[in-house]
Amino acid sequence: MAGLIAFSNITPTIAEGPVSTRPDVQVEVAQVATLQAEAKTQTNQIPELIAQKSKEQGVDANLTKAIAFCESTYQQFDADTGTVLRGVHNPLDVGLFQINEKYHLEKSLVLGFDIYSVQGNIDYALWLIKHEGAKHWKWSKPCWSQKINPVV
Repeated sequence: MAGLIAFSNITPTIAEGPVSTRPDVQVEVAQVATLQAEAKTQTNQIPELIAQKSKEQGVDANLTKAIAFCESTYQQFDADTGTVLRGVHNPLDVGLFQINEKYHLEKSLVLGFDIYSVQGNIDYALWLIKHEGAKHWKWSKPCWSQKINPVV
């Protein structure tokens, strides 16, 4: 067993002290936990919110709910970090409807929508669908088209 060295007496330390005594770390952990809880609560209410807002805007609620489900499984925030959900294939896609910052951030701001919030992401997506149709979600169409036109 030449070459193996045991370090059983070495214990890791944190220069600033243990995490449990660092108030700044405790606050960050608490904030993440709060955001995670809010994200779960909102995820349960999001389909109803989308349906309500779709009806108000005269947009097909089945279509909008299907798109949001296929794009994000009704999540605006990452469940682990509490930060806005980003696209797996394109990190410029954000939130419930995975609205692309490169193509839509400026327009959304001009129209007064905050795509980083639940309300703003839904409202801007509904604006897009109402004025331009579902073409912005062509990559997820194989998913959402089956949800609104199920094969029997």
